[in-house]
Amino acid sequence: MSLIPAPEVKRTQAHSATDTQAATAEAFAVEAPIAEARAHARRRRLKIVMALAVVATVVAAVLIGRVTIGPHRVAQARPRPAAPAVGTGIVTGHLAACFGIPPTNGRRITPGAVVALRGHITWKPTAPGTSMIVYPKGPAVASQHISDNYDQTFRFALPPGHYVLAGRYDAGSGYATFREVTVTAGADLRVDLPNVCE
Repeated sequence: MSLIPAPEVKRTQAHSATDTQAATAEAFAVEAPIAEARAHARRRRLKIVMALAVVATVVAAVLIGRVTIGPHRVAQARPRPAAPAVGTGIVTGHLAACFGIPPTNGRRITPGAVVALRGHITWKPTAPGTSMIVYPKGPAVASQHISDNYDQTFRFALPPGHYVLAGRYDAGSGYATFREVTVTAGADLRVDLPNVCE
C-alpha cells in the first residue's frame, strides 16, 4: 500500500480548493450577465405595460368625451329654419329666369339677387308721354342671392310696412323685375317676381 506524502496531499487539496473557487467565480461571471439581462427585460416589460396603460387611459378619455360632447355638437351644427321675429311677416317667392339672357347648359338659369326696399315705386317723367321707374332710396332691408331660378326661393322676415321686392340678374345692370307688397305682422305672403326681360 502506498501513501501519498503529506506535502502532496496538501498540494492536491490546494489545487482542488483553487479549482472550486475558479469554477464558482466562472459560474458567477456567467450568471451575472444573465441575471442582469433578465432584470433589464423585466424593466422593459414594465415600461411597455405602463405605456399601454397610459395610452388606454387617454383613448378611453377621448371616447368618453366624444360620447358626452358629440350630441351637443351635432345639435348645434344643424341649421335651424329662420324663425320669424316677433311682429314680422314672411315673404317668399321665386326670381323668374330672364328669357332675354341666353340659356346655359340647356337650362334657362339666370342667377341674380332679390332685395327688399322699404317704400313705394314712383315714376319720374323723362319726356312728354314717357317716364321711368324710381326705386325707393336707402339701403336694402333684406337681400338674398338666387343661383337656381327653378329650385330656389327667396325668404324674408320683414317688419310690417310697404316694400318693393326688386330682382337684379348677375349678367345685367340695375333692377330688371319688381313687385310691390304690403307686409303685416304674422302674415305669410307668396310673391313671385315676373320675367319682364323677354
